[in-house]
Amino acid sequence: MKPENLVKAVKILDNHIPKELDDPNSIAQAAEKLELKNFSQSELVNGFNLFFAQRFEDRLQIFNRITPPVIGDLMALVTEKLGLAKQEIFDPEIVFPDLIFQFASHFGQSIYGRAADSIIDASLKKLANIYRFDFTDSDHGKIVVSRILGIDFAAEMNHFFKASNLKVGESAILLVNNSDLQSNSFAEILKKNKNMALLAIIELPTKLFKHSEMRSSLLILRRKVDNEKVTAQVLLAQIPELSNKEDFSKFVSQLETWKKENL
Repeated sequence: MKPENLVKAVKILDNHIPKELDDPNSIAQAAEKLELKNFSQSELVNGFNLFFAQRFEDRLQIFNRITPPVIGDLMALVTEKLGLAKQEIFDPEIVFPDLIFQFASHFGQSIYGRAADSIIDASLKKLANIYRFDFTDSDHGKIVVSRILGIDFAAEMNHFFKASNLKVGESAILLVNNSDLQSNSFAEILKKNKNMALLAIIELPTKLFKHSEMRSSLLILRRKVDNEKVTAQVLLAQIPELSNKEDFSKFVSQLETWKKENL
């Protein structure tokens, strides 16, 4: 991805998407008419996600559902280093059309997802076409990536388990608020879903969040093999600040070592 192309993509969207268009589906519909073939998939995904953040900055109800692109990048890195990627990327409960595309831009797999919000849901196929993703449901093995907002954490997690339909050996990487992971509800959820193995809780860099109550972690779960008795040691880790290259390199090594010893 060329930085100058990223800047150019955002500028094109800002100049040609009317200000009165204030939802992802209307924006995607307008963007389908633009000439964007000279941009790479990564440049388009990053460009649109930055544009969305700018366009909805003053609309908190929408803005709070937007995930910073770097978080999708980190989720992809962790997935790759732990060898969890499958043929398809799936999000059963898309809260905004950004995270799944940011994550998927690091892989070559087909993607699929659904959103409870009809406007968000309508935007998915349009954006996938613009980004040149294969957006189709399939029976291939999948990695599930999603964000749990935490409005009603227990209800959201219970719905996630049903909607994701994880098969034996498939994994999910979720963006979850730290306070929810420290709650009694989380312990009860794990106890209730005995067919799910907790693989990892990886805390994101603190500087990614403006307020301490917004701090979040990556929760990684895997559907157990029937009658599985040997369980992997849970990986508890902290992603260092991204500016600290030495510590970040150590973190990547930690992931690789854990994979060798546990998966």
